[in-house]
Amino acid sequence: MTRTVRVEPIKEERDDVILVSGWRVVDVTEENAPQEVSRHDTEPEAIDAARAYERDSTVEPGSEPDDTQDYDADDPNVGKFR
Repeated sequence: MTRTVRVEPIKEERDDVILVSGWRVVDVTEENAPQEVSRHDTEPEAIDAARAYERDSTVEPGSEPDDTQDYDADDPNVGKFR
């Protein structure tokens, strides 16, 4: 099954300040049961991990090919194959 993930900040609110201490990748394929996949120090690292996680799930049996949401849409094969 092709997985869907989101990247969200790990934050702590103190008085009028919101501190971001890192970034997490959360599998939201099942809306009612999100699962944290990984944690990262920077947002770009988390985004790369999220893209890799979604891409890797497309080779599981029964999975649809990855879409081109985060890729160059001018090339019809980008994001479809490893």
